[in-house]
Amino acid sequence: MLYHKEYITESTLLGVWKIEETRDELLSVLSRREWVKNIYSIKSESRVLEILSARLLIKELTGEEKQVYYSPSGKPYLADGSYHISISHTGKFVAVAINRKKATGLDIEQISDKIKRVQSRVIGKEEYIDAENEQVHLLLHWSAKEAMFKFLDTDGVNFKEHLFVGSFGPEKQGVFEASEYRTGSKRRFKACYKVEPDFVMVCLEEQD
Repeated sequence: MLYHKEYITESTLLGVWKIEETRDELLSVLSRREWVKNIYSIKSESRVLEILSARLLIKELTGEEKQVYYSPSGKPYLADGSYHISISHTGKFVAVAINRKKATGLDIEQISDKIKRVQSRVIGKEEYIDAENEQVHLLLHWSAKEAMFKFLDTDGVNFKEHLFVGSFGPEKQGVFEASEYRTGSKRRFKACYKVEPDFVMVCLEEQD
């Protein structure tokens, strides 16, 4: 079912789908089943549900069914080129961001303490982590860097050395700045985040 939908910037529309349906229930809402015929070769049922839920969410956001292709690196794009798109999933949730004008990067992460195991490889010395909200703050940093990684679609990205999250105090939702130093463009991003009981999510677009 549709869990959340909002414009987080003037041009980026974000949606979250909570997977509560069966495969057949999701398929019954799609008319262009030939666009998802690849699901019949996928053994993981959870992966099938993610794919179908993402297609329904895209339909909800754009107003029509869209054919989704993937680049060799795995980055999704729409066959008709009508929107830039980013897709992410975690647990029972699938998130999609669309933007007609700008490329976006999106990541959603389930709340867990697994991030602490890789903290030393992800968080730089100059990046601020709120000790009183450590788990959520670490997850937001991780999610922001995953979103930047998807946006860049570039080899050789080191999360700790090439991606930087600006200082902010985590709330239920908000905005912070982020930047990358992997490419010659050294892009800066506006990152919008949301904290829910089951997940954190970051969606970003490049600053003008």
